[in-house]
Amino acid sequence: MKIKMLKIARAVSLTTITLTALLSAPIAYAQEAKSLGTFKYWTAWTNKDANGVICYVSSQPQDSQPTNVNRDPIHFMIIHRKGLGTKNEVQTIVGYPISETSSPSVIVDGKTYPMLAEGSAAWLASPKDETAFVDGMKRGSEMIVKGKSKRGTNTTDTYSLSGVTAAMAEIDKACK
Repeated sequence: MKIKMLKIARAVSLTTITLTALLSAPIAYAQEAKSLGTFKYWTAWTNKDANGVICYVSSQPQDSQPTNVNRDPIHFMIIHRKGLGTKNEVQTIVGYPISETSSPSVIVDGKTYPMLAEGSAAWLASPKDETAFVDGMKRGSEMIVKGKSKRGTNTTDTYSLSGVTAAMAEIDKACK
């Protein structure tokens, strides 16, 4: 039950952040996200929700395969929630409904982390891995997200990690 509640809370917060960032329009409990700066491929953001200040970094993939499928916008984010005292929540939006029978994953410089999925969102299966994952991102050069849509299409999204360390430093300052 605790894991199910965590999934629901993360899915709701992911939707709030993503819609605010992507649509740049206020929604319930959120204001328009404010950019703290773009650092190569990563942008640092700050926003507020019902629990207080949220700081996050986001990026879009430099390559998405296959190229012949229609997908909504794709993003990868690391989130700090000052009001809840949490840091390094790892979340992604893959741009399609993820198959319930698949196991999405994210790979940072060869180390694979399993993910949990809900709708078109996914996050690390174990919150205990989040700090080590973010440390790996800072040391790494490439990140790959693999998933499978409800239609059975396997996808691979490749992100450069260039700039993630500087972007993370900005949200660390903003959400002290």
